[in-house]
Amino acid sequence: MGMMGGGMAGGWSSNLGGGGSGPRSAWASSASMADGWDKEYGALYNPQLVRRFGRYIGPHKKRLGAAIVANAFFAVAFNIQVLVVYQALQGALENGILSELDRIAIAFGVIVLVSWAAEFLRQWLMANVGHPILRRMRQEVFDHLMRLEHRFYDRGEVGAIMSRVTSDVQVLQEMLTSGVLTVIGDIFGLAIIMAVMLFIDWQLALVSFAVLPILILSMAWWSKRARMAFLETRVAIAAVNSTLNEDLNGVRVVQSLNRESENAKRFDRINNWNLRATRRAGLLSAAIMPLVEILIALATALIIVVAAVRLSGGNLDEAAGVAAIIAFAIGIQRFFDPVRDLVLQYTMFQRAMAGAERVFEVLDTDPEIEDAEDAQELPDIAGHVHFDNVSLEYVEGVRVLFDLDLEVKPGETVALVGETGAGKTSITSLITRNYEVTEGAVRIDGHDVREVTRASLVQRVGVVLQDPFLFSGTVLDNIMYGNLGATREQAIEAAKVVGADEWIERLPQSYDTPLAERAQNLSIGQRQLVAFARAILSDPRILILDEATANVDSQTEALIQQAIARVLRGRTAFVIAHRLSTIRSVDRIIVLEYGRIMEQGSHEELLQVDGYYAKLYRMMYAAQESVEFDEDAALAVLDRMRERTSANSRNGTNGTGPRAEESKPALATG
Repeated sequence: MGMMGGGMAGGWSSNLGGGGSGPRSAWASSASMADGWDKEYGALYNPQLVRRFGRYIGPHKKRLGAAIVANAFFAVAFNIQVLVVYQALQGALENGILSELDRIAIAFGVIVLVSWAAEFLRQWLMANVGHPILRRMRQEVFDHLMRLEHRFYDRGEVGAIMSRVTSDVQVLQEMLTSGVLTVIGDIFGLAIIMAVMLFIDWQLALVSFAVLPILILSMAWWSKRARMAFLETRVAIAAVNSTLNEDLNGVRVVQSLNRESENAKRFDRINNWNLRATRRAGLLSAAIMPLVEILIALATALIIVVAAVRLSGGNLDEAAGVAAIIAFAIGIQRFFDPVRDLVLQYTMFQRAMAGAERVFEVLDTDPEIEDAEDAQELPDIAGHVHFDNVSLEYVEGVRVLFDLDLEVKPGETVALVGETGAGKTSITSLITRNYEVTEGAVRIDGHDVREVTRASLVQRVGVVLQDPFLFSGTVLDNIMYGNLGATREQAIEAAKVVGADEWIERLPQSYDTPLAERAQNLSIGQRQLVAFARAILSDPRILILDEATANVDSQTEALIQQAIARVLRGRTAFVIAHRLSTIRSVDRIIVLEYGRIMEQGSHEELLQVDGYYAKLYRMMYAAQESVEFDEDAALAVLDRMRERTSANSRNGTNGTGPRAEESKPALATG
């Protein structure tokens, strides 16, 4: 379970490093365990959740009703077979001949056919109820997740969010298609088989029922321990998967630090924990069926003993007694099965209630950023951007931007420079309204971004992130991702503009080459060029390059710089970069510190000012440009970094707060 794995992650790393008490005790004593239990198993019945879930069932009421009727027919037909067997045996034993065999055989055959047809109809109807509900709920959750802003994803883990769309919705479907009808069918079946047994011989029936309390108590004892055991297996396998994923993704670091043996020992401890947990769960699973069989055998033995005593005392007709014993031997199984199932459904209903609560929790999360009721489409723009005294808080009372006043003219290229957390990504995130300003306004060509539709806003902004995300599909699919109306020729032209066409043509299927997961069959530089072509194809008037050349080699960087020079002509651009060599030719450099503009001007102007930018530049490029290394400048920069760390500590953020400033995604692809 994704949520449980996330909750236990901290415990694994801290409790598996060496001796200690090991994974098992770490799991049992962790506070996260209690939290995970509450999330995994909810209340047995929550009327509010049931009523809300009922709205999804509403359109399928007729099919659900028909399935319940079919369930009732099956319960009657299946259990009435015991009565038919009893009457056939009694008649044969009393008369000595099977004169009624043909009639009884026909009746039995009809009953079997009715039970088969009813069960088939029930299964078919519930498949046509459960699966549409599953599809509808998953679609609603997915659509809602797509509407939620970045702040929601900053607070939650992707694995936990995915579990809402997958496993939580799945358990609700299982409750409807299997659980509800199983409970209804078991209740019907239990009532009918009890009536049949009482009709055949009420004294023997009471003897059979005497074992029932033992079964219920045994199942209750088993259910509690089984839930704990199965929960531990899910936590343990999540630890195995998490460790395996981490070590495989970081295998180069593991090997470079000679950690293979140590990591293997750690994985062995976690793997053994999973083995022990699985064995315990398997032992409990293996115990339940023999327990039921023992109780069935005990009930059967009691029936035989009581019947024998009654026969020997002349209190029971011989033919009726023998027929009753055989009928009860069949009926006792059909009596205990629904009782066992009803106890087992208890856990399933708990999980379903918890799953419903988690699903509706997502659906009840209102987007913090929505189009205003009178929002207008943003018309074609020239690209004028104005930050009008903008302040921003991710957490109330903790500002990351202070009274920012910045005006960028159409066609101007502006570079944002500053330490991590200075506010660079925050500024660009506000352009497409991924976050809402706390004070002030962001205007594009005079239009407040809060007064236009976000869809029309992002259509006019292109983005290339530092870590580009490519989707499943072909290279061409990813280039056209932001502009589905584009032609193949236009997509290829965009690739040519960024210098990607040559290497794409060398791929096995050229532009139709399928990409592996996360495009792992492309290099980082190639993925970045595809993302760059994707942004260009949307023909944005404003382009944001979020450290777009930070992770590429020199040759690819040269290709991107050449492409930038061509595509930025006539467009407004914001460039975030720590590599100062990539921004020397921009129109203006904005130097940020503590969420404020400290300096601004061209590269040459800032060097002449001899401020913070100049000192940083000389420190970073003294060797390359044969400039005498300025030790004072280097110390000044380090002092500023220490001051910032100290200030963050005083503010209680430690440089992270709701986010590490530059670790957040800037905005969605335009």
